[in-house]
Amino acid sequence: MNIRRLKGIAASLVLIISVTACGRSFTGILDNQSASDQSASTHTQGKYPTKWNLEKIYASEEDWQADYDKVMGMLDGYDKFRGKLDNAKTIREYFDFAYFTEMTRIQQKLALYAKQGNSLNATDAVYKNMLAKLDAMTREEIQRCAFAEDEIFALSLEERQKIFSDPLFDGDEYWLRQYLDPDYEPLTEDETLLVSTLSMGMGYGEQIFGILDQVELPYPTITMPGGKEEELTDELYAEIISNPKYSDKFRAEANQTYLTRYENFANTFAALLESNASQAYASAVIDGFDTTMEEAFDDYDLDTDVFDMLVESAHKGIPEYQRYLKLHAKGLGLEEQYPYNMGESVSDFYIPPTPYDNAVDEVIDALGILGDDYIDHFTKIITSEQIDVYPAANKATGAFENKLSVEYYPWVLFNYKGYSDDISTIAHEMGHAVYDQYATEDQPVAYSNPTIFTQEVASTTNELLYYQYKLKNAQSDDEKLFYLENAISMFAGTFFTQMMYSEFEDYMYKVVESGQSLDAEDLGDKWMELLQEYRGDAVTTFPASRYQWAGIPHFYYVYYVYQYSADVAYAASIAERITSGEAGAVDEYLDFLKLGGSAPPVELLSEAGIDPLSSETYDKALEYFKSLVDEYEELVNKK
Repeated sequence: MNIRRLKGIAASLVLIISVTACGRSFTGILDNQSASDQSASTHTQGKYPTKWNLEKIYASEEDWQADYDKVMGMLDGYDKFRGKLDNAKTIREYFDFAYFTEMTRIQQKLALYAKQGNSLNATDAVYKNMLAKLDAMTREEIQRCAFAEDEIFALSLEERQKIFSDPLFDGDEYWLRQYLDPDYEPLTEDETLLVSTLSMGMGYGEQIFGILDQVELPYPTITMPGGKEEELTDELYAEIISNPKYSDKFRAEANQTYLTRYENFANTFAALLESNASQAYASAVIDGFDTTMEEAFDDYDLDTDVFDMLVESAHKGIPEYQRYLKLHAKGLGLEEQYPYNMGESVSDFYIPPTPYDNAVDEVIDALGILGDDYIDHFTKIITSEQIDVYPAANKATGAFENKLSVEYYPWVLFNYKGYSDDISTIAHEMGHAVYDQYATEDQPVAYSNPTIFTQEVASTTNELLYYQYKLKNAQSDDEKLFYLENAISMFAGTFFTQMMYSEFEDYMYKVVESGQSLDAEDLGDKWMELLQEYRGDAVTTFPASRYQWAGIPHFYYVYYVYQYSADVAYAASIAERITSGEAGAVDEYLDFLKLGGSAPPVELLSEAGIDPLSSETYDKALEYFKSLVDEYEELVNKK
């Protein structure tokens, strides 16, 4: 967390810091049923609420606007601190005004309402307008408070050490750490104002990608078996790939055709990525870092050695990953396995669509191992009218959780259709939600928003516990095989696939940092090289796969996806300790959740018995994966 930026993104901070969007791109095991069977057009609410009630926040647009106007007027309050930030009392008052009193509380509500409304209907101009106004508020606030860093850092290090040792700052030591860093050089007031102005033109790469990918990029067409030519939309593609009525030859054709969607626009996507990467690198240089990675890891107070250890561990585990892929092909009876086959289940176990209430109850049973207090928190959130469950037109896709305001329980969005994967998603997102709630209850506001790095540990631990529960309670080898495939696919997709993505992302930033441009064909070459390295001859890759990188939104998030890989490695150890009944494992894990963001991630994770800087941690994760594959091999050979 860069202190120099905290107020600079104050109004937008709540839109980002605790929105936990789980759009992991990996191939899961599909249920043995058609995707169309899962569509749900009408739903009757049972014992668990299924719609967000945004009126909890504001009853009307007018009420929102009144609060917005109020905050814009409150920004004048910064002026009273100018020229006076040279003593503990005034600096404490400044921090309280800027971060911890009524103004911030209202900003959080404003952002919460706008963000949630936009998630429910991305085409609604009302919410778009609100988000634009919040951006304007952010820029205004940056300009109003730009003097503060200059004044505080004009004091000598000795003066700052004396001021921040005052009892007024007890408990804030970690939050204030950069004020006491002798090597830290903040931006001047003029530099801050300049960066604020330039920020109006930044960040559009991701937005343009979203417009292209979700709205304007044309879908290719395909001739269906009956002779009718149809647009190969995401929905139709999912239907073809998951429905056994279509031949393997036709599914291969659909896979290759779908991939061509990005081929004709590869240069455009390369330019967007270059723009995004260049802006990230420029930001790092402005902030005094040599590389984009250094700043990205500094934001989480994390050593870049973690990235190197993850790459090394992923490469070490590749043979075991490829063993799984080959066993999967063997189980399907395939001489040659293609990417679309990776989501097929070897098991014949059939799961009918699961009603949402039943799914929630099942997750509660699975997580009961964490104790009554955890389940009590889970239940309060799931019954809070802050869970939006079913798909709807213009609603955000995927699933996410956020905790934008301490006044409310966390808000969770699903697109529940009844798949087994949808049930594990409940466990995942509620892992985020319970973590956020514990942090809110047990930590002061400054530490109540855990970083994404530790957030994914909580969510992934829940998923692993869910799958262990299903494996333990399986009634047949076929059912056990089904859930084992899901558990392996989740781990492999989260660890190996995301590290493959991470290596691609690292390559991309290094190219930009060296002063070169991102060429679509060079990116395609690197993508194919990584596919070959990770999958080997276990999966046959189509030529059009070389442009698959163009459709992955995570590459606009700046060194993001490695966190998925890291956190599934840590979660595997935590879940193993818990399910094996190790004394103190549950209590230590709950203690970790209650710490929120009050210390560096390495220190926080040590409370749960995890050391991210030890190779042993990653070796244990690979051992966990190997144990799953060993069991998988036994069951595949029995079929």
